[in-house]
Amino acid sequence: MAIGGLVIALSATGCRPAIDDGIQFSDDLQSQSQPIDDFSQLLFIAADGQPINLVGQMKQKYAVLVVTRGWTGAICLYCASQTSKWARRFDELEPYDAELFVVFPTETAGDAKLVEELQKKITTGPIENDSIPFPILLDIDLKSVDQLGIRDELAKPATYIIDRQGRVRFAYVGQSIADRPSVDAVLKQLSRMTD
Repeated sequence: MAIGGLVIALSATGCRPAIDDGIQFSDDLQSQSQPIDDFSQLLFIAADGQPINLVGQMKQKYAVLVVTRGWTGAICLYCASQTSKWARRFDELEPYDAELFVVFPTETAGDAKLVEELQKKITTGPIENDSIPFPILLDIDLKSVDQLGIRDELAKPATYIIDRQGRVRFAYVGQSIADRPSVDAVLKQLSRMTD
């Protein structure tokens, strides 16, 4: 997949040894209630410009959906840190039959090129990664952000775990830009899931 000539890698992570960027996220969080509990109709835009239904794209039993704040004049340091940590630890989703999707909200289709700034932060920021092993989807015109009830500037940082039927199994919407679940918190939630 390519956006603005930049390829989003969907293969092995090729990550370097862990580097601490000093940003810590919460390890122990409880799921929150959401305005919708069925994500089966949510649509996003893939890097190639095609609309996709998230549930239709799922190849694993669960999907972790991380919604970043989007472009608010610059790439959010916390968004870059969170997605960099996921790039580094992406393979840890495999034992839980889970995959990761990251959403970059934009107000217009023209803003979609700004996702390249997030990609640069993931690959060359304080926590460097050789590749981005997950798709970065777009929410143009904030349609899904509005459906999820997470609009704030662009979007509040949010993390969801959904199953193949589109049911929300875990939801966390941050109350500040730094309020996000850690990778460990999400893995802990996945370990508790039974059908």
